Amino acid sequence: MTYEKTYELICDTLTSLQRSGMLEEAIVVNPDTVILGSGSSLDSLGFVTFISDLEERVSAEGNQDYYLILTEIHEFNAEQAFLSAGTLARYIEKITE
Repeated sequence: MTYEKTYELICDTLTSLQRSGMLEEAIVVNPDTVILGSGSSLDSLGFVTFISDLEERVSAEGNQDYYLILTEIHEFNAEQAFLSAGTLARYIEKITE
Protein backbone atom coordinates (compact mmCIF):
# COMPACT_ATOMS: atom_id res chain seq x y z
CA MET A 1 0.00 0.00 0.00
CA THR A 2 1.40 3.41 -0.88
CA TYR A 3 2.12 6.22 1.56
CA GLU A 4 -0.54 8.31 -0.17
CA LYS A 5 -3.18 5.60 0.26
CA THR A 6 -2.33 5.03 3.93
CA TYR A 7 -2.42 8.79 4.54
CA GLU A 8 -5.84 8.93 2.84
CA LEU A 9 -7.12 6.12 5.12
CA ILE A 10 -5.91 8.07 8.18
CA CYS A 11 -7.74 11.19 6.98
CA ASP A 12 -10.92 9.20 6.23
CA THR A 13 -10.83 7.58 9.67
CA LEU A 14 -10.49 10.92 11.46
CA THR A 15 -13.31 12.38 9.35
CA SER A 16 -15.49 9.42 10.30
CA LEU A 17 -14.77 10.00 14.00
CA GLN A 18 -15.80 13.63 13.65
CA ARG A 19 -19.02 12.69 11.85
CA SER A 20 -19.86 10.13 14.55
CA GLY A 21 -19.47 12.77 17.27
CA MET A 22 -16.33 11.35 18.89
CA LEU A 23 -14.51 14.53 17.85
CA GLU A 24 -16.11 17.90 18.38
CA GLU A 25 -14.29 19.53 15.47
CA ALA A 26 -12.81 18.23 12.25
CA ILE A 27 -9.06 17.72 12.35
CA VAL A 28 -7.10 19.26 9.50
CA VAL A 29 -4.62 16.50 8.82
CA ASN A 30 -1.10 17.02 7.55
CA PRO A 31 1.95 14.78 8.03
CA ASP A 32 2.86 16.63 11.26
CA THR A 33 -0.61 16.30 12.84
CA VAL A 34 -0.23 14.70 16.29
CA ILE A 35 -2.34 11.55 16.60
CA LEU A 36 -1.02 10.41 19.99
CA GLY A 37 0.80 12.52 22.55
CA SER A 38 0.85 16.13 23.63
CA GLY A 39 -1.18 18.22 21.22
CA SER A 40 -3.45 15.42 19.99
CA SER A 41 -7.16 16.15 19.56
CA LEU A 42 -7.97 12.53 20.46
CA ASP A 43 -8.69 11.46 24.01
CA SER A 44 -7.88 7.88 25.04
CA LEU A 45 -11.24 6.48 23.88
CA GLY A 46 -10.97 8.42 20.63
CA PHE A 47 -7.47 7.06 20.01
CA VAL A 48 -8.52 3.45 20.62
CA THR A 49 -11.51 3.90 18.32
CA PHE A 50 -9.29 5.56 15.70
CA ILE A 51 -6.76 2.69 15.74
CA SER A 52 -9.49 0.02 15.60
CA ASP A 53 -11.26 1.73 12.71
CA LEU A 54 -7.99 2.34 10.88
CA GLU A 55 -6.97 -1.35 11.25
CA GLU A 56 -10.30 -2.35 9.70
CA ARG A 57 -9.83 0.05 6.79
CA VAL A 58 -6.23 -1.03 6.15
CA SER A 59 -7.23 -4.71 6.33
CA ALA A 60 -10.14 -4.17 3.93
CA GLU A 61 -7.94 -2.26 1.50
CA GLY A 62 -5.20 -4.90 1.64
CA ASN A 63 -7.59 -7.87 1.58
CA GLN A 64 -5.92 -9.41 4.63
CA ASP A 65 -5.69 -8.76 8.35
CA TYR A 66 -3.24 -6.10 9.50
CA TYR A 67 -2.62 -5.08 13.09
CA LEU A 68 -1.22 -1.73 14.20
CA ILE A 69 1.11 -2.55 17.09
CA LEU A 70 1.98 0.53 19.10
CA THR A 71 5.33 -0.81 20.31
CA GLU A 72 6.38 -1.37 16.71
CA ILE A 73 5.34 2.14 15.79
CA HIS A 74 7.37 3.52 18.70
CA GLU A 75 10.43 1.58 17.53
CA PHE A 76 9.79 2.97 14.05
CA ASN A 77 9.77 6.50 15.52
CA ALA A 78 11.85 6.20 18.71
CA GLU A 79 13.16 9.79 18.64
CA GLN A 80 9.69 11.34 19.02
CA ALA A 81 7.50 11.55 22.12
CA PHE A 82 4.40 11.65 19.95
CA LEU A 83 2.88 9.88 16.96
CA SER A 84 2.25 11.98 13.87
CA ALA A 85 -0.01 11.18 10.92
CA GLY A 86 3.03 11.03 8.63
CA THR A 87 4.86 8.54 10.85
CA LEU A 88 1.76 6.37 11.12
CA ALA A 89 1.31 6.44 7.33
CA ARG A 90 4.95 5.37 6.81
CA TYR A 91 4.53 2.56 9.36
CA ILE A 92 1.39 1.27 7.61
CA GLU A 93 3.13 1.52 4.26
CA LYS A 94 5.96 -0.64 5.64
CA ILE A 95 3.77 -3.36 7.20
CA THR A 96 1.64 -3.67 4.05
CA GLU A 97 4.56 -4.08 1.63
